[in-house]
Amino acid sequence: MLESRFMRSTLRIGGLDGLNAFPLQWGLEAEHHGNVELTLRSPAASAAALAAGEADVALIPSIELARLPEMQVVPGLCIAARRRVRSVILLTRTSPALLQTVAVDETSRTSVALLRILLSRRYGITPRFVAAAPDAGRMLDTADGALLIADAALQASTEGRQVYDLAEMWSGWTGLPFVFAVWATRPGIDPQQVAPTLRSARAAGLSALPHLVAQHATRAGNPGGPELTAYLGELLHYSLGPEEEQSLHRFFTEAHALDLIAALPAQHFTSQGPGPDRALAGGTA
Repeated sequence: MLESRFMRSTLRIGGLDGLNAFPLQWGLEAEHHGNVELTLRSPAASAAALAAGEADVALIPSIELARLPEMQVVPGLCIAARRRVRSVILLTRTSPALLQTVAVDETSRTSVALLRILLSRRYGITPRFVAAAPDAGRMLDTADGALLIADAALQASTEGRQVYDLAEMWSGWTGLPFVFAVWATRPGIDPQQVAPTLRSARAAGLSALPHLVAQHATRAGNPGGPELTAYLGELLHYSLGPEEEQSLHRFFTEAHALDLIAALPAQHFTSQGPGPDRALAGGTA
């Protein structure tokens, strides 16, 4: 249940419409909290809704913490990958070191910033980025590389193309997991008070993982049940701990050095221990 200050009004929660967020959100939908209103949006739209006061708490791309400094992080929760993630990939027909242009799906600003950092720091290049609809074939017709995220990445044909997993590249370079999204609250909403409800929703979602897989494996183009189970329950994890916090600080530092963000965010995290939720995700959360 929500804390007493929310009992007389509806807590507006902004969720994400991507598959990777469903283990965090399913419990909110399944339990039909009378004092919770869940609205699913794209990553950019979720951040915009929080900034505009249209949501009290929202799941937002990590990069937005630097662009919305007044927002506070809900402790202990995130969407992250320790190594390979599969849903954020760079497709090319050549070595990344030779890229001159990259077509990007700009609906995830965090992934675009991550790719810029990796290409600059690991390959010493700053190719031109061009916005494009998330269609791998058309993107590679007009650019040397293509950044795909979410369902478009999971469903993309990789035949005849080199595939670079951005989370795997980050982990190989830094030794850290990569954090794609966090829950954050607008000013006036205490993140400590909403945390129990969101942790409960995460526990419910991870417990219901077989149901989630069965529900979404039937969507056209999605990977089959075993692949989807591995993606949601093994490749991804949903706990914001010390390593994830360290990774966020490193990400912001690198982004700031490349002028991708104007200033380093002054975030203060309060880590939660692994707890039972980690065990439910196959030990990877």
